[in-house]
Amino acid sequence: MGADYIFACARVRANEKNLLTHDRLNIMAESKTPEDAMKMLQEAQYGDGGEVQRPSSYERLLLQEIEKLYRLMKEVAPKEESFRIFFYPFDYHNIKTLLKAEILGIDARGSLMEGGTIDPSAMAVLVKERNYMGMTPHMRKAIEEAVDTHARTGDPQSIDLACDRECYADICQSAKKSGSKFVQGYVRLLIDSVNLKTFARARQIGQPWSFFSGAFLPGGDISEKTFVAGYEEPLQQFAARISSSPLARAAEEGAADIREKGSFTVIEKLCDDALMNYVKDAKYISVGIEPLIAYMAAKQTEIKSVRIILAGKLAGISSDLIRERLRETYG
Repeated sequence: MGADYIFACARVRANEKNLLTHDRLNIMAESKTPEDAMKMLQEAQYGDGGEVQRPSSYERLLLQEIEKLYRLMKEVAPKEESFRIFFYPFDYHNIKTLLKAEILGIDARGSLMEGGTIDPSAMAVLVKERNYMGMTPHMRKAIEEAVDTHARTGDPQSIDLACDRECYADICQSAKKSGSKFVQGYVRLLIDSVNLKTFARARQIGQPWSFFSGAFLPGGDISEKTFVAGYEEPLQQFAARISSSPLARAAEEGAADIREKGSFTVIEKLCDDALMNYVKDAKYISVGIEPLIAYMAAKQTEIKSVRIILAGKLAGISSDLIRERLRETYG
């Protein structure tokens, strides 16, 4: 199996050299203007190599970088199944978008995203015709449940809940099929982080535990029972219940941010940092699936930090505040 990954790992190791370090991101955050920050991205070979784009169109540049990342992985990965944990969210984003557009009677094709397992134009046709050929059973279940629940309740959130639940079911299944303990551990931590953030938000806006149970995603290491048992206690106290989890710090330090500012910035950052710290172990593995999964996670997190910087610069947010929001880097 290791031999299958020799070429792929060599390509990824070469690309790792272009990942933005913590110092580089800090320099970007200190840039005097959004234009200066954009120039640094051009130097880091962001986008498709075309002309320098205006800061206001940075989302287009980041989308190009995401598409480039996914093309690379689909080209070099010996077993694409393992990487579907990253591809499925794009499929389900498109399903959500298409279903909501259908309800509103609008054209959603301009809002669809590349990077999934199904081409966006093909997905548009499949959803419109309710043709499930090429979709996973979970995609079909998401569409049928979302349509049925929305028809009965009129609640657009039912589409998000159904799609999110089935998306992570597909992700869990893909991780299991990979046979990799590293991939499976990453997915369990990812699901725990999503559940923790949902847990914190639901409590903050005064939703009952039954609401959280409806949004809870199975497949993580922190059980629904643990969340429900701690639903009425302070988040900082809840952190003690998950003291063995890499997310305990996110719960504890995020609690103060939520209590004092009503902000979820700290908990979101620390959840992302926990995932990054998990994949850093792949640095010490020469050949295998681990360096590839780690690179995918690292690049996605880098793009998130770049988005924070550029959005902050355009909004006139101070460099200090931007730096506080930057995620942990792989380097």
